[in-house]
Amino acid sequence: MTQDSFENAFVGKIDFQPLAEDETVATAAQRTLRQIQLRELMTEHLYGAIPALPDNVHVSRQSVADEKAEHLTIKISVAGRQFEVDAILWLPPGLDEPCPLICGMDFIGPVGLLNSLDIPIDPNARISSRPIYGAHDNRITETLRGVSAYRWPVSMLLNAGYAVLVSCYGSWVPDDASTWRKHGLYPLLDCQNHPPTGTISLWAWAIQRLLDAAATCNEIDDSRVAVAGHSRLGKAALWAAANDSRIGAVFASNSGCGGSAPAAHPVGETLAQMAERFPHWTIAHDGSQPLNLPFDQHHFLSLIAPRAVYLSHAKADLWADPIGSYLAFQKSSEFWKPGRTKDWNWPSPHEIWKSLGKVSNGPLGFHLRTGGHDILPYDWQHFLNFLEAQERPNGV
Repeated sequence: MTQDSFENAFVGKIDFQPLAEDETVATAAQRTLRQIQLRELMTEHLYGAIPALPDNVHVSRQSVADEKAEHLTIKISVAGRQFEVDAILWLPPGLDEPCPLICGMDFIGPVGLLNSLDIPIDPNARISSRPIYGAHDNRITETLRGVSAYRWPVSMLLNAGYAVLVSCYGSWVPDDASTWRKHGLYPLLDCQNHPPTGTISLWAWAIQRLLDAAATCNEIDDSRVAVAGHSRLGKAALWAAANDSRIGAVFASNSGCGGSAPAAHPVGETLAQMAERFPHWTIAHDGSQPLNLPFDQHHFLSLIAPRAVYLSHAKADLWADPIGSYLAFQKSSEFWKPGRTKDWNWPSPHEIWKSLGKVSNGPLGFHLRTGGHDILPYDWQHFLNFLEAQERPNGV
């Protein structure tokens, strides 16, 4: 591929199915009605159902030796069945009033964020493989202690005044097509006897339970909550926000297919490829004909309106289709129009691609950086700047 054809492919100048027009949402009431319709369609055709609330969520807290962190044990009860999972909580120093929260899932979780031997390894967790660190068979091992710390720059977040709550996604639901029904949420929630679901929906349910856990902490202002996730966990964070109005802001890094990247833009991973590699993430669907689905990912993003959404992408991460995600984000902004008094500025895809552009349109933020598929302190700093702007009058 020549440089010119390469650039054309990824900034949207090739022919592609235009993102579908949607019904006019001139009022907040029209928007809410359309969001209900779209959420039902996405549940039925792709993600599956997010299960009902549990009977009880109990949280115990214990300080971690030599760390400014607390080990949370979250115990969940459903119809007499019990499930227990770990999380880590950090609180900013010098608190004199409840603080806002950033929470989410990490690929390794508490073990990956701290070196402390006080953090137990979950033998039932199954995660994305980490053989480069000596961990095989999708299991968490001692060699993974601390390796995720750069993905959650806790000191930066604490210095900005946020509490941080993180758990391991593979402890809630094994990220493994052969075992995901055997441990964690699937048996807890008796999913085999309920409408079909996939792990993206179950991870979204898990994020909601982290919000429940946070609500038990008097130090946290549960009216000021943001969730964050990278890659498949960005998909889950977006879907959690689409289904839970407690989430005031969501940050999705390189969420790609099934996240922010639309099927209509033929770049990167497809739904068929995702279903072949990770059949447990979604319910059965005809991924070979994604354009026959009654929605695309701009509809997915629109479910979060009028709350805040921030997307980050990387120029070398073509598999996650950064420009397609930008186009979907721009299209979804129609759902933020009710009550808005001024137009927003959306630079052209070429400008974004060539300049590594950043966009800040009130509650919608986006940046494209150099590098590949990861979430970096650089990305977090831009998200924190975005959140700070949301706190100002009129978001300016």
